Amino acid sequence: MLKLPGWEPHFHQRSPLFKPLQHLAKYFEKYQQWPGLKEYQQLLDNWPHPIKTLGNKNITVVPQAGRPNHFNEHYAPRIYHTGEIQTRLENWHDFFQYLSWFMFPVTKAIINAMHIPHAQQRIEHGGDSGRRSPVENMLSLFDEGGAVLVSSDESLLQLVRDFQWKALFWERREELSEKFVCVPFGHAVYEKGLAPYIGMTANCILLHSGKEYFEMNNTEQLVWIDEKLVALFKSGSTLKKPKDLSPFPILGMPEWDENNQQEHYYDNANYFRPGRR
Repeated sequence: MLKLPGWEPHFHQRSPLFKPLQHLAKYFEKYQQWPGLKEYQQLLDNWPHPIKTLGNKNITVVPQAGRPNHFNEHYAPRIYHTGEIQTRLENWHDFFQYLSWFMFPVTKAIINAMHIPHAQQRIEHGGDSGRRSPVENMLSLFDEGGAVLVSSDESLLQLVRDFQWKALFWERREELSEKFVCVPFGHAVYEKGLAPYIGMTANCILLHSGKEYFEMNNTEQLVWIDEKLVALFKSGSTLKKPKDLSPFPILGMPEWDENNQQEHYYDNANYFRPGRR
């Protein structure tokens, strides 16, 4: 169980991990206590472009409901059919889930829609409601604990695929700031970033970019990632099961852990593992 802090108006200054959502965090810096659903909804209502589900429903935040009585009341179907995201008060996990819809609106809508037919088959046709398909497991892993690795140098991405962590994080450390970036996608990654620990790993999608990606501002980069992810999920050719995501020891990123300034940090094989068994 993570020991999380209470509300912090400047939570995004804790680590470079939070950089992708700093443009959103600024809207909440004025609150000295936890903002409520009214404040969450206010930002949604004032956002320049309405955030919608693939069912063409505007996203709204609502209180968490009790046990669902039929399929459309379950978490994902309710979002798809009504746009209503059940959100707990004073809860970092749900706060970051809410922010992720601003960051990756189309990908979030695609992931939500992809869950529906699989979940419906399980829940309405007498199957084991808790036994998800490989595709559902992959979607949930990425949506909760995923990140996107973008690099203009394919050889850096290959080091991730090959589990060559010391070569990536230490031997080529100076290149990372210009050619390699980790953008957390999953709300659980941001939640864990408030109380980071050795063992913290993200399930990643790797994207090769041109050099121009690193000349974009943060908003442009998020739009670029959103478009690339949508194309991947729509194709259905490469993302079918959890092992299609690349495990990534996220605290290896320079400055994401105050202790990773020394080479021996990367000798911890329990965290920087040599590969899948």
